[in-house]
Amino acid sequence: MNTAAAGYALICFDGLNLLIDQHAIVSLENMIMLKGGDDEVKASEVIEGNACEVHSLTAHLVVANKIDARCRYIVVLQADEHRFGITVDSVQSLPIQDPILHLLPACMSFSESPVKAYVQVEERVAFCCDVGTLWRHINSSESRHECEA
Repeated sequence: MNTAAAGYALICFDGLNLLIDQHAIVSLENMIMLKGGDDEVKASEVIEGNACEVHSLTAHLVVANKIDARCRYIVVLQADEHRFGITVDSVQSLPIQDPILHLLPACMSFSESPVKAYVQVEERVAFCCDVGTLWRHINSSESRHECEA
């Protein structure tokens, strides 16, 4: 993926497509290349050069100690001064400059959500996601899980 080019990246996890600014992507790790045999792959070992935690979006946004077998990629994102990784099923580079955004219906919108709009990308609907808001959402989600434990 060429993150130097202007455009967006379409990332997918659990069937949900998110459209993010490519400039927010620090690195992309292909888990197919890193999984060897039956060895358990730890998320921290995969991205140790980036010095950040990996959050599993398929497991209630908690920090991933080991990589879910369904995970194909880890995307490391930069939000202001925070760097964090997320597990995703697929990543695609999209060269669209100014997507036509549609606001979410009122019944689907809530203030803490990192998703505020959607766009049609080819045959799919993708939700526009601000990386800074995603970071705050992950942190608040982790706080809720710690309180419940």
